[in-house]
Amino acid sequence: MDTVGDLARTLVLRTHQTRLNQEMDRLGVEIASGFVRDPASHLGGDITGLLAIDRTLAQLETYRVNTTEASFLTGTMQNALEEIQIRAENVSQVLLSVELTPNDEMLNTMSSEAESALNQMLNGLNRSVGGRFLFSGTATDGHAVIDSDTMLNELRTALAGQTDVVGVEAALDAWFDTAGGGFETTGYLGSTTSLAPMRLSKTESANVDIRADDQVFRDTMKALAKAALATDSSLALPENVKIELIGNAALDLQTAQAHMVELRSGLGALQQRIEETSTRNSAERAATTIARVELVGTDQFETATRYENTRAQLESLYAITVRSSRMSLVGFL
Repeated sequence: MDTVGDLARTLVLRTHQTRLNQEMDRLGVEIASGFVRDPASHLGGDITGLLAIDRTLAQLETYRVNTTEASFLTGTMQNALEEIQIRAENVSQVLLSVELTPNDEMLNTMSSEAESALNQMLNGLNRSVGGRFLFSGTATDGHAVIDSDTMLNELRTALAGQTDVVGVEAALDAWFDTAGGGFETTGYLGSTTSLAPMRLSKTESANVDIRADDQVFRDTMKALAKAALATDSSLALPENVKIELIGNAALDLQTAQAHMVELRSGLGALQQRIEETSTRNSAERAATTIARVELVGTDQFETATRYENTRAQLESLYAITVRSSRMSLVGFL
């Protein structure tokens, strides 16, 4: 009977030891996470509210990623457009002085300045972030436009044989503005389909649809190309034609910049809306997180106290178990 009693006592001690170990594991997890380990038990089996909160937090996380991406894309676009606008404005001011110093050296310098600005502009429109090209529409894996050397070579072919301002400008208009013209067939490399709107919240979305084939870019490119090719030796244009083309290019650039300001203003408004939406989402996420804590969160101080009490009980149980295992008949004599 003593053997049976010893076995029963051992079984009871092991049962308590297992229970206390499990309790310590549960309390340790709750201290580390700040939430109860078994929400269903904590909520009495009704987890409908918890599921709704978790769905909302998952949606808000998706919106957070989207607003971050949209903010980054629009910010990079704005920087590219600013660089294009500033350079075009500076070039237009230089070209306006063409009639003041109409000598070959100065004309060639102005054409070189326009060509350099065209190269910078095309590089800006071909800008990419993380392998994603910004101004190519849905064709984000490729360049938006051809490089400046290729474009000018294409235009030299299109302008061949023209000897006056009317002819040169008509050929440029045909290449840049005509449906199915040179710019659409060979100059623009991106897609004519804009990116789908990015969902920022339940009620807000961002339509980042600026493409390099926008008319404001065509007008700017055309003006810069006009000035760049005015002194091109292969065209052999008369000096009065060169001067008029460069002067007209300066005026065209100024007109195009007015539209560029409008484009950048619209993009700026979108950036502000993205920022405001992100702020609202952050506030909602904070409030929802607090609601989840109130629903299944733990009192860290109380949990830590219970953990220490359980640990003390387990240590006492170990001590009792050790003493019990050392008991023998000799110990009672």
